[in-house]
Amino acid sequence: MAVYYITICSLAGAGFLFKKKETKAIPVYLLLAFVVLTLLASMRYAIGFDYFAYRNIYTMISQWTFHDILVNYQYEPLYFVLCKIFSLMHCPYEIFLLCINALLLFTAMLFIYRYSKLPWISVYLYITLQFLAYDMNLIRQSLAICFFMLSYPYLRDRKLLPYSILIIVGGLFHNSLWFMYPAYIFLPKKNTRTFTIGMILLAVTGYLFFEPFFNKLQPFLPLKYISYEGTYFWNSSTFDYVIPAAIYALFIYLFRSRIEDSHLRNICLNSALLHFLISLFITKHFILERFAVYPFIFSLIAIPEIIVSYQTDTENAGRPQILAQTRTSFTDHCILSLNYRTVLLLFLLSGACYFMFAASKGFHHVYPYVSLLDRSYSAPVPQTL
Repeated sequence: MAVYYITICSLAGAGFLFKKKETKAIPVYLLLAFVVLTLLASMRYAIGFDYFAYRNIYTMISQWTFHDILVNYQYEPLYFVLCKIFSLMHCPYEIFLLCINALLLFTAMLFIYRYSKLPWISVYLYITLQFLAYDMNLIRQSLAICFFMLSYPYLRDRKLLPYSILIIVGGLFHNSLWFMYPAYIFLPKKNTRTFTIGMILLAVTGYLFFEPFFNKLQPFLPLKYISYEGTYFWNSSTFDYVIPAAIYALFIYLFRSRIEDSHLRNICLNSALLHFLISLFITKHFILERFAVYPFIFSLIAIPEIIVSYQTDTENAGRPQILAQTRTSFTDHCILSLNYRTVLLLFLLSGACYFMFAASKGFHHVYPYVSLLDRSYSAPVPQTL
């Protein structure tokens, strides 16, 4: 576990030093984070539940033709096409994994560079909120998440065609992304009390009648989702896995007034709500957790937006008083009374708590870390969902 703690502390410390520098230092910091995290993800051995499965796939695909791939994986061919291309260049699996991780981390750092107001916090959250762990286990879906991140400006600006293209192409790596296509309608929608209550009631109804609803839906789903029924992946998780999602949704709701841009505020609120509601369903079947990661990616933007708003207050002392005149509830006054350091510490501690919770539960079988330099180590199987 020491390598994780050292990485988190080093990148957070470096980011904290960079934050007071000119904006020209931000690309340097993100390049540093990119290199460190890419090496961390690529130098692992036998960690990640699907580590050997992906290695075996790479070996198998090297023996196939492109025609074989398109016949056997017609719904999700692109990852296997990548495997074939690298195998034709006689790249060992470790080099292929390095290139894939570089692509995943490059997209994440680009997303942070473009849209985060506090990049070092976003990098910290990328590790502590388990996006890095996701990269080290579910590679195909992580590639799909990259396309979802790339689609963000078109989701925000309501540009349907480029959004659709990215979702369709990303879904050819992992079909789960296609289920997020309605996010184009849902996420930018104004978050009113009626809308929120309606979504909660709809989710509760779906939760109570999930099994008969799924039986009706089965004929329209890809075969692989139907085949999960009755397997290990169809098991339920306990409610303690829902608590982090509930806390995140609560934080975004309480601090919603700190997100000045109304379009971004709607996306952050609705994505936090969706993340919580999907997480609730893993107490039915934990495989559904895979869908929760898509809306959760906006935490990399939302939390820095909140923190920076308090930094702005420090520079403009009149702003809290102006806001206070329009909000009279006790909760709003409490939120307004906080200062930059307090809010920063709150979210840093929240991220640390989430990381320790994930490590204790063995999220994605990436804890503790095992490197290629220690192949003889037999990693224990941690507690799973």
